[in-house]
Amino acid sequence: MKKSSSLEEGKSEVYDSRENWPPYTYRDYPDIKPETYEAFIEFLTTENTSGRLMELQPWISVCDSRCAFCYFPTTATSKVKIELYLELLKKELEMYAKTKYVKTSVFDEIVLGGGTPSVLAAEQMIDLIDFCKARFNINKEYFIKVTGSSKTLALKKIDKLAEYGVYQVDMGAQTFDDKLRKMLCLPDNAADVEKAIRHARKLNLCVCVDIMYNLPGQTMESWISTLKKTIELDVEVDTYSLHVDPGTVLEKMIRTGVSPPPGDAEYEKQMYLTAYKMLTEAGYKAVGHDRFSRVEWHMRENCLNGWPWGGILTTGAGCFMGYLQRFSYSNLENINDYMATVKAGKLPISKLSESTTEDMMRRTMTRLYLRLPVSKAEFMQKFGTTPEKVFPKQLQKLKEKGLIEIDDKEVRITKLGEIWKGNIAWEFAPNQT
Repeated sequence: MKKSSSLEEGKSEVYDSRENWPPYTYRDYPDIKPETYEAFIEFLTTENTSGRLMELQPWISVCDSRCAFCYFPTTATSKVKIELYLELLKKELEMYAKTKYVKTSVFDEIVLGGGTPSVLAAEQMIDLIDFCKARFNINKEYFIKVTGSSKTLALKKIDKLAEYGVYQVDMGAQTFDDKLRKMLCLPDNAADVEKAIRHARKLNLCVCVDIMYNLPGQTMESWISTLKKTIELDVEVDTYSLHVDPGTVLEKMIRTGVSPPPGDAEYEKQMYLTAYKMLTEAGYKAVGHDRFSRVEWHMRENCLNGWPWGGILTTGAGCFMGYLQRFSYSNLENINDYMATVKAGKLPISKLSESTTEDMMRRTMTRLYLRLPVSKAEFMQKFGTTPEKVFPKQLQKLKEKGLIEIDDKEVRITKLGEIWKGNIAWEFAPNQT
């Protein structure tokens, strides 16, 4: 946690009219509906009155190597002019910073995502964070998070980040089984990952690790061993079941018989239940969609709790998690196309959608998937009705199955619902009405 200094006045102009920004029209975005583009530009000229804290995510979509299961749009470090990319990433950030909506927004998290941001030198990461702090309205209490791998997070680099004030390091550990790590083409071994984590923890950095289950050839014993090591290291945990995406190296390995397929749905379920039992017995609490935490205030993070009325301002090549209230967007994936577009002074968005009121009601109900309650008062304020009137069948079904509880104030999931949250979310999908 780090305290911010007060913002300097007049750092960037607030553009109040659409004539001033941006100098492009919907015709420059052939894959986006003209009316959606127009609505988005209009939205950016309005004031943010949501009262929600937001998250700022500059993406460094660059990696030294590609993991076998990875579907993220990243580029090899050797093929990118890093300094030029950072220059244009700042330019994209500046475009948003000059809009009235962003100028009147408050951010409490700066997250370097990707990709593997730790391929940057510590000085480059710090310079990018400083740039964000200078141009965006940062809350007095804010948090800096950096994603990395032990291969590119040298201990001295961790020292510099900790000294600067980085709060959390996110690492894709995936597994502490070296045989599986080799099969997944992970760039380091389990001992290196453990060494980096222990060093960061000694410096009082929070560390969050991704661990995956139902990997090809992964035994229950291997999974339990990874869970035990994760608990021993005293880290935040994101648990993910493997999803084999088309076009990935792993998909080809399975298709050609080089790798066995993952286990069936029942085996996957048992692995999740094993993780849930071990982690909760070790003092963790299930929060968000896949995270387990032992830190009380982490369970109340504003960006998460503000869903879907807060926002994540995501920037950089290939980013796809951006949302500003009703609008969701992603950027151009090809890093050269991204840089050329930003250089021309144009937002590098490739996909943009605007949610209808019905969509937003469904999205609000997916707070249950995030293990968060749905406030009836807020639902009424936003939509002029109640969840029971909009989703009577779904709520009755979930209540009868013991997955949710409903009282005068809110709809919330039960302990059983925490385990079957995916089933809860499915009930509010459009084709389930």
